[in-house]
Amino acid sequence: MNSYFYKFMINLLKRFSSERKLLETRGPFIIRQLCLLLNAENIFHSMADILLREEDLKFASTMVHTLNTILLTSSELFQLRNQLKDLKTPESRNLFCCLYRSWCHNPVTTVSLCFLTQNYKHAYDLIQKFGDLEVTVDFLTEVDKLVQLIECPIFTYLRLQLLDVKNNPYLIKALYGLLMLLPQSSAFQLLSHRLQCVPNPELMQTADSTKPSASFKRASASNIDYTELLQHFEKVQNKHLEARHQRAGRAEQLDRRVVL
Repeated sequence: MNSYFYKFMINLLKRFSSERKLLETRGPFIIRQLCLLLNAENIFHSMADILLREEDLKFASTMVHTLNTILLTSSELFQLRNQLKDLKTPESRNLFCCLYRSWCHNPVTTVSLCFLTQNYKHAYDLIQKFGDLEVTVDFLTEVDKLVQLIECPIFTYLRLQLLDVKNNPYLIKALYGLLMLLPQSSAFQLLSHRLQCVPNPELMQTADSTKPSASFKRASASNIDYTELLQHFEKVQNKHLEARHQRAGRAEQLDRRVVL
């Protein structure tokens, strides 16, 4: 990534920040076209790196949500999704860590990134932290959308891994964690029905069931410091909590002035 490319990405994000309507109406189209014309990995890597230093936390959270939706749903990002799904190379692991640090601006997108990269234990650890976060209606809406996304073609491999109960316990625990977060809505029913389809592990035992699974091998070879990533997630979310309280305090002061 040369300096001109990086400056262009900085200016693009500044434009999105100053013109939220542009981000909402044309942002995904602009980013998808850039991924077609340029290198998708560089686009996401540079944006994640810039957003890591973004001072407007609300914009950072919105932008991360937009990027995550594009990553998980756009046909233009098929190769990048495959690269992240296995984390086989040092480059893919470096990209995951870079995205993760910025994705921490939005808790639910961070979990979806862990689902995409098959980091199920870390996804479960993150969901355990959700009990300490400020749960809002917007937060629950995003969990609802994630459940809907799990039923989409992009996560076919994840649903098939539910057959291997013995080697994917944290995937099942993470999904149950999402279920416990949700109010009893249509998304709750959808995820509940999916988990009811998880087979009895005793019925699924085979002769080679004692062999270590590929997912455990991949996890041990990834050389990613998940403890440090979890600490980073908590740090970023504490900043968001402080910023929300400051905005609420300013809004309350403004209301008082209007009344007076």
